[in-house]
Amino acid sequence: MRNLINIFVLLFLFSCSKHTEPAIATPETISTTFVIPIFPDTQEAVTRNNAMFTTQCDWIARVKDSLNIPLALHVGDLVNFDTIPQYQTASNIMKRLDDRNVPYVIAIGNHDTGAVLPNSGSAAPGNVNANLRNTTKFNSFFPTSRFKLQKGVFEANKSDNAFHQFTAANKKWMVINLEFCARESAVKWADSIISVYPDFNTIVLTHYHLTPTGEINTTNAGYGNMKCSDIFNKYLKNHKNLLMVLSGHVCYAAQRSDLGTNGNTIYSMLQNYQCEDSGGGYLRLLQIDTKQGTISGKMFSPFYNTTKSDISTQFTFSNVKFVGT
Repeated sequence: MRNLINIFVLLFLFSCSKHTEPAIATPETISTTFVIPIFPDTQEAVTRNNAMFTTQCDWIARVKDSLNIPLALHVGDLVNFDTIPQYQTASNIMKRLDDRNVPYVIAIGNHDTGAVLPNSGSAAPGNVNANLRNTTKFNSFFPTSRFKLQKGVFEANKSDNAFHQFTAANKKWMVINLEFCARESAVKWADSIISVYPDFNTIVLTHYHLTPTGEINTTNAGYGNMKCSDIFNKYLKNHKNLLMVLSGHVCYAAQRSDLGTNGNTIYSMLQNYQCEDSGGGYLRLLQIDTKQGTISGKMFSPFYNTTKSDISTQFTFSNVKFVGT
């Protein structure tokens, strides 16, 4: 009888342990889909309609778990003019993401530098190329410590050129933000970083890359350093793990795909709505599905709760090849 009781006790304890053991994630339970929100140029929203920018940040923070958002990206021209009041406004609004633990990356736009004369938009006095690399105000309001996924920078204490890493959909990802019409030294640095991490699906985030018609820009904008086409053809396209190049600067939306040197496809996307309605509060929502092999995009405005329906803003890239496991 005692042996029988002992058997019942052991069975009961075994049953309890089965129900209290924490679940272990399996390949079937790991989400293969996630969303990256991309801020188009917010310069007009900072100047004219803060509510649009605020609503964007609040919405991202609210849906970050339901949409599986690992981070947000900004294509540059965070502010309209390189002034302390505008940076203070932008900083206060972006703090809504800081407070709710949403990491982000910001590319440096030409309006985020000393190259643009405050309140006029024309070139500031002095050497315009040297002014373009003056980002003192940006870095004082957005120090390196504010970018939670940042792993390294090109220049000490400056986030003008930096790389950031995260994991999503059981794969490794890297975002490199590259300065406007970059110096070749900065491009060579980015080139070396992409090479060091071949198993990271890499996104290059820069302010100017595509033209409004979806061509890779063939100039240096007149006051930058390298031409966008040279940056891409001489350096970026040589990497098998380069997946995307994201940009703004010119209105409105475009996308293209190019064949890399190693046979991989590189997807480029333009998003910028500053030319109408202060930007309209639109975000590029980029949905990535590593199981289905797709990258889908649409433009959604939390401010108006509406999605653009034109073909230039809605797309799906299929048969996308991701690196790593």
